[in-house]
Amino acid sequence: MSKDQTTKKSSVLSFSFGFGEEREYFIENLAMLLASGMDIIESLEAIKSEVKSTKLLNIINQLVEDVSAGFSLSFALSKTEILPPHIIALIKIGEESGRLHESLKVVVTQQSKERSFKSKIQAAMMYPVFVMAVAVVVGIGIAWFILPRLSTVFSQLNLKLPLVTRLLMSLGAFLSKYGAVVVPSFVIGLILVVFFLFIFSKTKFIGQWLLFLIPGIKNLIREAELARFGYIMGTLLQSGLPVLEALSSLKDSGTLRSYGKIYTYLHDQIEEGKSFEESFKANKKIKIYIPTPIQSLISAGERSGSLSKIFLNISETFEAKTELTTKNLSVILEPLLLVIVWLGVVAVALAVILPIYSLVGGLSNSPQGESNVSRPSPLAPSTISPTSVVTTTVVNKNGLISTSSIIITGPKSMTSSTPSSTAAINSALVTLSQNLPLAPGMLEVVSNTFGYLNIRMASSSKSALIRKATVGEQFKYVMQQDGWYEIILSPDQFGWVSAQYVRTASTTSP
Repeated sequence: MSKDQTTKKSSVLSFSFGFGEEREYFIENLAMLLASGMDIIESLEAIKSEVKSTKLLNIINQLVEDVSAGFSLSFALSKTEILPPHIIALIKIGEESGRLHESLKVVVTQQSKERSFKSKIQAAMMYPVFVMAVAVVVGIGIAWFILPRLSTVFSQLNLKLPLVTRLLMSLGAFLSKYGAVVVPSFVIGLILVVFFLFIFSKTKFIGQWLLFLIPGIKNLIREAELARFGYIMGTLLQSGLPVLEALSSLKDSGTLRSYGKIYTYLHDQIEEGKSFEESFKANKKIKIYIPTPIQSLISAGERSGSLSKIFLNISETFEAKTELTTKNLSVILEPLLLVIVWLGVVAVALAVILPIYSLVGGLSNSPQGESNVSRPSPLAPSTISPTSVVTTTVVNKNGLISTSSIIITGPKSMTSSTPSSTAAINSALVTLSQNLPLAPGMLEVVSNTFGYLNIRMASSSKSALIRKATVGEQFKYVMQQDGWYEIILSPDQFGWVSAQYVRTASTTSP
């Protein structure tokens, strides 16, 4: 295998190796073995015997080969690209000073701090991301499986639906027809957006820029990056690395693009012979990322010759602030996310409840069991004579009034009414009202074995029941369909009745 092929293979491995726990395990054990007096090759061979990862084994084999060929450990590690430039710089300083194991201990501490910085940001983002993910999954489930069924039910009510319900019905109908394509496309699109905004190296700066626009997240990112900036610069300067080389290592290992540009700017300015103070004053935008008090501290440390100590103090200060901001951010985001989820729940609830409320309101406006045929008041005993004439008035839905008389003959000796005579009168009145002619477009409930007629939401005996109509009750109908009549219950409510139990203007007998 050629050297170029080996380098290419190592680069590929380093990409998958990343910043995982295996790298920290390797650095910690290498520092411990070197501190015990073992040489580099023996230490690498000892670590290799305990490693189970194929990727790490390949990297260690490459390191053993390069060190045996006379290359320094820092140079061999730089070829694998498993460590950022500022850590390679620390290892190089340790090799030159003869304190490699001490430099490796500093590297372990630094790696632990960087992992802590990342975990704090991830912890702050984990809760809102989890809540939003659950909300999206539940929302998709409701939209795909429940809304189409609600749309079918509401379309049969013949009610004037509110706007939020109509929108929900439209969405339900759309998903019922195209859901098998739309929902998977939406999920895949969402995953791709997250990948390109926060994971893909060439475009994740866009996601970083978006996060930096959110006030709470912005403060957390800035504090974590300043703590990292202070620790790396302080450690490198304390190890004896010049300021220019320390900035060069820092700018090559920057995690945020915006801060990487600042480190590059400071490196170029100092390379031209300017101080930190002059560089800060020349660019007013730096205060967005490095606050003015921190700039003043760095300038003061530069003048007093204690720059490394100032940077380490900055790191300690902002590390403590990061802890506090993480806790506060979780407290702030929790009620905000609950409000967002609550708004979604309320929107769905209103869309479902309002039509039901309108339906119940329509029923309460039309008293159940009330007949449109006026009944005569109970007759007093003294008013019933052997021959009586009773006049009835019928009022239909169109407001037309018709009157008729019926002659009831009884024994001359009847001087008082009895329950049987009263029942006979009521039966005669019902028969009379059913034989009266109906206005065009009207129908009337005829006598049946049940004594009432069910009014349903749709032209089916299995449809939901709206209410019951009494014998003799009249309605205006709209259309006839499959042995059913669609009737008007109120200006904004309709129903269906079976044609078997009604008569219309064209029907001569029940």
